[in-house]
Amino acid sequence: MRVKSEARRQAIIDVAKEAFCRQGFEATSMSEIASRVGGSKATLYNYFRSKEEIFIAVMESSATERIAEAFKILEENTNIRFTLVDFGMHYLKSIISPDIVAIRRMAINEAERSDIGRHFYENGPKKGWLLLNHYLQKQVGQNVLVPCDVWVCAMHLKALLESEVVEQHALGVIKEIDDTQLKNVVTRAVSVFLKAYQAQDKNNVE
Repeated sequence: MRVKSEARRQAIIDVAKEAFCRQGFEATSMSEIASRVGGSKATLYNYFRSKEEIFIAVMESSATERIAEAFKILEENTNIRFTLVDFGMHYLKSIISPDIVAIRRMAINEAERSDIGRHFYENGPKKGWLLLNHYLQKQVGQNVLVPCDVWVCAMHLKALLESEVVEQHALGVIKEIDDTQLKNVVTRAVSVFLKAYQAQDKNNVE
C-alpha cells in the first residue's frame, strides 16, 4: 500500500511540475492537477494541503536534487582548481536547464505573495552553498586558501560563475551555450577566484 501511495504522490508532483512549467503557478489550479492525474480534488488533498505545498514538493524533487548533484563533486579529494571547474560546470548546467529556470522564475514571482520564495532558497540554494562553505573552510584550514569569511568567499565564487551567462540566458540574450563555451566561462571564473583567494605558496599548483 505504501508503494502505491508513494507512486501516486510522485505522479501528482510530475503532473504539477509539467503544468507549472508550461503555464505558471498562478494559472495552474488544483482542479486541473487533479484532472490530469485522474482523480478528484479530495484525493489530491489527501496528499497535499494546498497548491503551494505541491509547488514546494515540485521544487524539492527537481530543483534541489538537480543542483545538489553539482555540490557532491566537492566531496572528492582532488586539486582545488579541478574540483571547482568540475563543480562550476555541473552548477551552471543545472541552473540554466529549462525546468530549473522555470521553477526559479515562479519562486521569484510568488515571493511577494507567499513564503514560497523563502522556502525555495532555504531548501535549495542555501543548502547547496552551505556545502560549498564547508568545502572552502577545509581549504582554508589546509592553507590552500587564505583566511577569509568563507560565506562571502562562496558568494564571490557564485557571482563569478554566474556573471557571464545566467542573466543573459534568463533574458533570452543567450539562447544556447555548448560545453566548450561553458568550460571557458567556468575556467575564467575559477581563475579569477583563485587569484583572489588562493594562498601565495599554492598559486602554482595545477
